Amino acid sequence: MIGSSLAHHFVTSSSRRVSAVSRKPCPTLSENHPAQNCTTDLFDAGWLAPEDMDATILHCAGLSNPRLEFRNFTDLSRDHILPHIDMLERLLARGWSGRLIFFSSGGAIYGDTLELPIRETHPTNPKSFYGLHKLCLERAFIHMARTYGFELVILRVANPYGSLVSKPQQGVIPILLNCIEKGRLFRVIGDGSSERDYIEMSDLCDAVARTAAMDMRTRPAMIFNIGSGTGTSLNDLITMMEQLIGKTLVRSHEPALHDVQSNVLDCQRARNTLNWRPKIVLESGLRELIGQTNVHNH
Repeated sequence: MIGSSLAHHFVTSSSRRVSAVSRKPCPTLSENHPAQNCTTDLFDAGWLAPEDMDATILHCAGLSNPRLEFRNFTDLSRDHILPHIDMLERLLARGWSGRLIFFSSGGAIYGDTLELPIRETHPTNPKSFYGLHKLCLERAFIHMARTYGFELVILRVANPYGSLVSKPQQGVIPILLNCIEKGRLFRVIGDGSSERDYIEMSDLCDAVARTAAMDMRTRPAMIFNIGSGTGTSLNDLITMMEQLIGKTLVRSHEPALHDVQSNVLDCQRARNTLNWRPKIVLESGLRELIGQTNVHNH
């Protein structure tokens, strides 16, 4: 979802040459678009062209389901951590020395927090394999950036929404939209009172564009929270979407096991360094998304 939205954004708004590297064609680009770069193996680094050794790479690959479980850490490491590290080592071996922008998690990586909103300096204590996956890659990439000298930006992104391109059952807003529209059952984990931070996709694209353009000569590695800075409970989100759609959600309640408590990001560092701040409030973004979805479905 994020990768497809970013590909469309940079292809349509940037004068730089863009390449969307993925296993399947990027759905936001036409089938024969020159930016389409499909590969059977993302991790062999063969997709990097010889003239792109200073390229900025937006790393959106990795786990996308926060509730995905693994038998043990060995399986997680072998299948979803080491391949990413190996890819970066292959890029470096080929002579790449550009900028890596890694999309981490603005929620799962912090775990249950001591205070809200959460700053980048807050201790990281992931409760899930998903959060552990992101944290391990963060630490590995930071070490490699300091060792090999490439530029690294880690974006701890809140819950993005606003893209019509999404995987099934990925992201609470697309799932809610589908359940309300089609009368399907939605499982509420916990009592629905915990808050989350939601960021509209165009605001995220703007933050990434500023991240790609900023001067990093004095700092080889930086971490930014990217969110709205505003918390919304699941109960309030459901009410808002029910009112916008004009239908009532069918729901059940289940106990929370791995979900973190309320999670709202402090994005002051991004404001100060990138001169960035989100522009779209949640209700406006949802109204736009619902309108686009209705047009798309009809």
